[in-house]
This record gives sequence, structure tokens and C-alpha cells, in this order.
Amino acid sequence: MALRSLLRRVYRNRWYALIVIWMCGLLFPFAISPLPGQASAQNLIQDGSFEQQGDSWEACGNVQLVDGQAAGFEFVNSGRYAVVMGVEADGSDCPQLPDLSTPRQILSQPLTIPVSAPAVTVSFWFRAATGMTIDVFLARGFYQFDPNLGGVKLGTFATDQPPGWQLYRTVLQGEQLARVRGQPVRFSIVIQGNASVESGAVLLIDDVSVIAADGRTTAAPLPPRLRGDGSRPLAVTRVSGQNRWLYRMDTDGGNVQLIYQGLVGNVRAPAWSPDGQRLVVVDHNTWPWPVPDPDPQNNLIASAVTVLNADGSGARQVYQTQSQKGSRCPFVPSAGEPVERPSFLVRLSGVQWMPDNTRIAIAQTGFGAFCNGNLAQGGRGDLLILAPPSPQTQTLAPHATRPAVHANGRILFDGFDLSSSRSNRAGGVWEIDTRTQPPGETRLIASEADRAPVWAPDGRRFAVIRLTTSPSADVSERWFAIMLYDRQNLANPRMLLFADHGRSISSLSWSPDGAYLLYTLERFDGRTDIWWLDVATGATGPITTDGNALEAVWRPGNRLFVPLVVR
Repeated sequence: MALRSLLRRVYRNRWYALIVIWMCGLLFPFAISPLPGQASAQNLIQDGSFEQQGDSWEACGNVQLVDGQAAGFEFVNSGRYAVVMGVEADGSDCPQLPDLSTPRQILSQPLTIPVSAPAVTVSFWFRAATGMTIDVFLARGFYQFDPNLGGVKLGTFATDQPPGWQLYRTVLQGEQLARVRGQPVRFSIVIQGNASVESGAVLLIDDVSVIAADGRTTAAPLPPRLRGDGSRPLAVTRVSGQNRWLYRMDTDGGNVQLIYQGLVGNVRAPAWSPDGQRLVVVDHNTWPWPVPDPDPQNNLIASAVTVLNADGSGARQVYQTQSQKGSRCPFVPSAGEPVERPSFLVRLSGVQWMPDNTRIAIAQTGFGAFCNGNLAQGGRGDLLILAPPSPQTQTLAPHATRPAVHANGRILFDGFDLSSSRSNRAGGVWEIDTRTQPPGETRLIASEADRAPVWAPDGRRFAVIRLTTSPSADVSERWFAIMLYDRQNLANPRMLLFADHGRSISSLSWSPDGAYLLYTLERFDGRTDIWWLDVATGATGPITTDGNALEAVWRPGNRLFVPLVVR
């Protein structure tokens, strides 16, 4: 059935629109523009944004058009109209499939893939809530979804998603491309007949695109504002042979200077002090410094916290984790020790300065490890406060990791629980306010798909890394994204970057003016570079290109030139 014929049903029954809004929490102050860095090839989909009210689409099972102006709220990604699925998905008018099942809902449009297509990119924006399963196809017919009989299944994902509009995008190449090139197919979003649709399940769809090109994120030219000025505001860990050393460099990747080689050549997680005069880093694989592990057959490791001046001078160790030895490796059972005892390895995953410029927040994790590298059941992660020169720590937040400290005293972190009982802190993004006594904790984001939060300099916005559902529910096939949240409107984050130009992203860092983010991109060859991201436009590009940069942090405040020496 043509989709447009369903429009009157929605908005002559105004209550329906209000139910959709209530289910999704859709109180949007703004719409989201398409991300930059995408191919500009012609869209093979007609009326992909539904602004012609679905003239080119076919649907069944009570698929509805949504008018973003109908109830005084915006709940479309762009323009005026979008499609809602999941609500009252009753299978009406849907065909019986060859396996004798009847889909609950289908949204579909026919198209033909050019025979000369070098690749095919399928994308759409969606917002989802509560549980049901969605299948996405380039199918051979309105009723034929078996890839063994032609076409391609693009992916399957659940609608139990974190908040906000997000992009679904996948690129067909190789065998998948060969199956559809030169063929008439149908772009189809399907809720199968055997799918469980929970009460309140909603899927909003907008801005559908199928292009005969590789539409992944591409690099933009370096903005003039990021040209190097000689101040080397970036502290960067880089690979040098078997070592990981600390450097400083300009924002264009030039003017590189080595400032710290570490205790054992394994430096990670640099963080600038609030006044920009010192750095704190994690020195990994120390046991315990400066005394080496007396048993080279043991798999024990530890981490140290090192503070140094901005020029690399004055490095001093202010804390060290305490790991515990297990059985000697390689393990040989004996009468005195019939079963291997795992070592308990305690490491640091991150460090951040507190606003007072003296104390340090450290993320400490502990886990059991056997000689063969397998992990024992359970584990622990905690946020601690260290006040050098005292080596004593105070627990700030148990079962937590990845702290992000703001000058206003609020700290974002990820919930962390590897215990076998799973009864401790829930996952997601949390906030702790150190200005209250005792510090108050709030769970801001319930979904574990959003992680590694970092405050913007304004103390209101923060960015997270999201594990998206594109192109599949299989975690090994998913792409990462960067989402921007407003602390005063957590229901409506904005996607800044869809990172399908590499394997994964990590290590976000804000520029002092809040205009740019840095992130680490793991390339398809497994090496890593630092990229910049324009928060306003979504444009992105590389700062380093040699594959040896691991992570970078931006010096706060003014850019002051400090003479650099190697220590």
C-alpha cells in the first residue's frame, strides 16, 4: 500500500501523534543536519526524506508518516516528515512470505543498482526506543527477504538504543556488491512476523539514501585555525620501535619534540594540569620501579603515576599499583599446588587532574590472569584520588573508570563492573559532584553503548564515544561514532562523527575554546593516528598520518611557548 494514503489516519487522530511523542520522549529543540565527508553521488531512493509524504514508498502493517509540525514538537531528523514503525505493528496488508510467516511491518521502495557501481552505500537516520528487532535488506521483492534467493541482508539491530538520532550506514563491496550490481532490488526495513515487539517500541526513520559510491567519512583539509604556531599545545604518546614515548607537537602535526621516554618505555594516558604547567602520565609495566621483577617467568605487571613539567623536566613517580603474584609461569601442577593461582594484576587506565591543580584522579583496574593469558572470573575498577607527595589514595567512586574532570568540580565516568555477581554499579555514563558532601552521584546515560565521556570547556556539553548498530547487531561488525550531549537536555544528543573511515576511535580531547575535538583513529591496517573534528560542522581530518600516534591531549588555556628538553 502506498505510504501517503496513511497520512490522514495519523493526524486526524491527534492522540496517535501524542502517544508517539510520549513513548519516545521526543521534545527536540533542533534537527540534525547530514554529516559532512560523505559522497555526493545521486540518491537512488526517491523522496528519501519523505517530504513528498511518501509518494514513492510502499508499506504494510500500519507503518505511519509523522508530521514534525503536527503537535508542536519536532521529531524528525530534518525537514517536516519522517516514518514511524513499531507502533501498532499488526501485519495488516502484509504478504505471506514463502516460509508461511507474515511480517509485522514493511517499509519498502524499488530501485535499480547501476551495473557500473564501484560500491553501494546504504544509509538512513533513525531514533529508536524499547525492544524489537529490525532487519534491513536490499531485497529481490516486496515479499522476498531470503538472501539465498537474491539480494543482500544489510543487517539486524534492536531498537533498545541510547537517545538521539543516529546514522545507520553500510557500504557494499566485493561479493555483496556483486549480488546487487545491475539488479532491480528493494530497499526494505522489516519487522519480521516472529519478532517480539515490546510495549512502547518505536523506530523513527528519516533521510534514507542509497548511492552507487563508497559513501564513508572522508578527510577534509586542515582548517586555518589549526595551523601550527610553534607552541606545541598537544601532548601525544607515540610509538617508536618497541617503545611508547611522550612528545609535544603543534596542532597540524608538525614541530614534534620528544619530552619523556618513561620508566620502561611504555608511557600512556597523558593529562595536562589545569594551569597548563605540568603533565601527569601513566608508566605501564613497572614492577615495582625501580626494582625489576625478580621472577622473569611470572606474568606480573603494574603501573606508576608520573608527574613532570611541561618541558619534560622534573619527572617524579607519585604512585604505583600493587599487583599480587600467582603461580609461577609456566605453571606445573604439584602436590603443594595442584591448581594454578592467577596473578592479580592492578593497572591504571587513566589519570586526570582535579580542579585544585594538586590532586589527581586515577582510574585503577584489577583483574586475575593465568599464565596462558586467560582472565579469571571477576575484576574491579575504581576511581581514586591521589594527593602527592602522599602515596595514599582515597576512593572517589567504586566500580568506575575513565574519569573526565571539569573545573566546576563535576566528574563524568563510566560505570564499571566485572564482578561475577553483576550486582554492583550499572553500566553507562555517570556524574559525581565533588562540591557536595558526600559527593552526589547521578546516572546520566543508561546505555553502555555510550562510553568514555569528556567535558567540553563550557561545563555544559560533553562528548561520548558510541558503539553504533551499523551494520549489524554483531559487535565485531559495528562502527563507532562521537555523540555530543547537552547536560540540560540529555534526551537529544547530536551525532558529530560516524567513524566508518577506520576500525575504531578512542581518546577524545577538547580544544580550549570548545571548537574542536581530537580523537584517535585506529586505521584498517591496525595502526593509529590523531584526527581533528570540527564540532560545529562535523568536518574531520588527520593531524598525524604515519600510524604511530596513540593519543593526544590539548593544553588548556593560552598557548605559551615553553622550551623543551628530553628527559
